[in-house]
Amino acid sequence: MRVYENQVQKIKNDVYKKVSEYTFEGNLLSKIPMIPKELNGGPNPSLRCCVYHERAVTSERIGMCLGGDKSNTNLIEVLPAACDQCTENRFVITEGCRGCLAHRCQQSCPVDAIMFINNKAVIDYSKCIECGRCHSACPYDAISDVLRPCIKACPTKAITMDSNKKAVIDEEKCIRCGACVYRCPFGAIQDKSQITKVIEALKDNEHELYAIIAPAIATQFDYVSIGQVVTAIKQLGFKDVVEVALGADMVALHEATEFVGRLEEGQEVMTSSCCPGFVRYVNQEFPSLKNRISTTVSPMIATARMVKSIDPEAEIVFVGPCIAKKGEAEDQGLFDEVEYVLTFEELTGIIESREIKMNELPASPLNNASAYGRAFASTGGVTKSLADVMSKSFGDVTYNTIICDGIDECKKALSLAKVGKLKATFIEGMACKGGCIKGPVTMHYGPGDKKKLNAYCQEALEDNSRDAIRIFDNSEISLHR
Repeated sequence: MRVYENQVQKIKNDVYKKVSEYTFEGNLLSKIPMIPKELNGGPNPSLRCCVYHERAVTSERIGMCLGGDKSNTNLIEVLPAACDQCTENRFVITEGCRGCLAHRCQQSCPVDAIMFINNKAVIDYSKCIECGRCHSACPYDAISDVLRPCIKACPTKAITMDSNKKAVIDEEKCIRCGACVYRCPFGAIQDKSQITKVIEALKDNEHELYAIIAPAIATQFDYVSIGQVVTAIKQLGFKDVVEVALGADMVALHEATEFVGRLEEGQEVMTSSCCPGFVRYVNQEFPSLKNRISTTVSPMIATARMVKSIDPEAEIVFVGPCIAKKGEAEDQGLFDEVEYVLTFEELTGIIESREIKMNELPASPLNNASAYGRAFASTGGVTKSLADVMSKSFGDVTYNTIICDGIDECKKALSLAKVGKLKATFIEGMACKGGCIKGPVTMHYGPGDKKKLNAYCQEALEDNSRDAIRIFDNSEISLHR
């Protein structure tokens, strides 16, 4: 039985499930006005101030299932009705204020925003510029910094507040990493969904849909086996299920060859290209290093091309823990490689809407890839795969690698590379700390995730990437972006 890690997960799942149910029935548009009342029956609210507020938020979530605001080109949107519970002002005087004689908080304020009333510090928010100097100066730590979780989580400072104190995302700065989606405790930031489009394609017999599954699946469904999930996916109407770790094996071989070529040409450093959040970050924040990004496609694209080389009529649905993959599928130059992208949350909603009891299903195999391909799902996996290929095929090449776990570490390495002071010649960049298994829309976060992925890797039938793809004619599959 599935156990939700928090209420946000459950609320989103309820909407995904209900929207999927009516989409399969073919009456979604007529049922949309009824869904908020079905999910938020009332008369008493469950979580918010009133049932009408809850219904308003549910309506916005339904809108995201239908693709969100068409005038907003970003993949991630703020739900206005849901974004209303955070503290409006960043710095707050707590009960810890002792009204000391030094008044260091007042002296440190550059705009005279702090006064003392009844021997207690008070902030005049009409003057406060949120510089934080008072917070740093207080000897009692009595001034609390309650920076909004979404702003604190965003690695590119893409989130600000508007005049109504609602979060606003700057698309020019957003790298679609989804950190804000995961960190918002009210679920007020959400990614646009293609869930209805996938279901319509499943209902149309003219479509041959293949589900390609990210290796992060190893940590997602702790209440059923991966084989049972595969069977459930096939029961939805997918022609077949392929693991993206197989594409990772292809990428490891291709990227290693590219890396050696660059070293022979005297290039100082090359970065990985499997994480679209990292790639977008390099392009936006370090444009001078664009040419250092590997030209090898991501495992998602490699897998899609492999499937389409076998079945030209195939339409690909990538399923994973990543919002940035939705953007990668739409990127210029890669358009039409992957037709749809679903998160594990969305897939689960679709399966449950069909009342498929996964725990009662027989298991289907998903055993194409090697342990190295599956290891791409965690930070360091790309480097391990590269090292294995390098040792077996290019043993005499000298190189150094650096593994960057999260955007902060990526920034440090890229900053050094920009000025020619990075000692490493290969940068593995992961936008999410921990890698894909810690993606923003995964269903399970926990200390045992890496252990589960390792177990999944050990179950692989193939020992290495070359063995995993030996049955495919790679000469017909381009792995260049």
